[in-house]
Amino acid sequence: MIMCRYGMAASLVCAAATVHAATTYRLTITRKDRFKIPPSIERVIVDAEKRRLTVENAEAPFTHDVLLSSDGGRTVTALNRPLKTWFDNTEMAKQKRPTGLGPQVKSETKDAKISITEEPADETIDGLPVRKFVIRAGYTTVEDFSGTKVKRIHGITTLLWATDKLDRSLAFQMPPLETGVESLDAELHAKTESIIGFPLRRLTTVSSAYDGGETVVEILKMDIDDIRTVPSPPPEMFVKPAGYTNQPPVYGTFGKQ
Repeated sequence: MIMCRYGMAASLVCAAATVHAATTYRLTITRKDRFKIPPSIERVIVDAEKRRLTVENAEAPFTHDVLLSSDGGRTVTALNRPLKTWFDNTEMAKQKRPTGLGPQVKSETKDAKISITEEPADETIDGLPVRKFVIRAGYTTVEDFSGTKVKRIHGITTLLWATDKLDRSLAFQMPPLETGVESLDAELHAKTESIIGFPLRRLTTVSSAYDGGETVVEILKMDIDDIRTVPSPPPEMFVKPAGYTNQPPVYGTFGKQ
């Protein structure tokens, strides 16, 4: 009986350790485009359904430097700590914007196509085995400039390294894989759902060129590292602080972009 009690106690201790453990990792996002934005270094902590993302190198102007969620990322609150303001980031994150230099005029999209293939990957990232996928998407826009129609060719190639050693649900507020073309993004989402695992590295190259014009290229790189199990943080770390004012982003104001 005594041995049984010790066994039950040990089981409870192990269960408690599991319940009260969180996962944290560093997310580095690097963009190479005409804006010359420095890399964004973000720290994510996930504790059951609770999420917190903190931008560690935020420099004004910016819209927010902290994102919070208590329901696994379905709804997200953004904080601007220097200004002590907050706003609902859920709807803003859903807004579709064409990848790269999206058309600013009336346009028609055609010749959309997507392919996903897997390549051999005999490597590890941050000590974890990975699988490598190549995702290619392309489409053509016919843009109307005051009655003059001009064709533009768009191409997107993403190299994705994922591991099945981490749960995919740990991913929080990573740059979405999308083109901004609604029909194409629906197909892209459906096909990428077949990729099992947590993304550790992603390299996306976006190109666009008008008929006879120069090709414009943009590159977005995402890296995950410093993945650790840590004790659960206090609950208030995932809650909007008292005294913050609800204020949607105002572009061009200090502390915002």
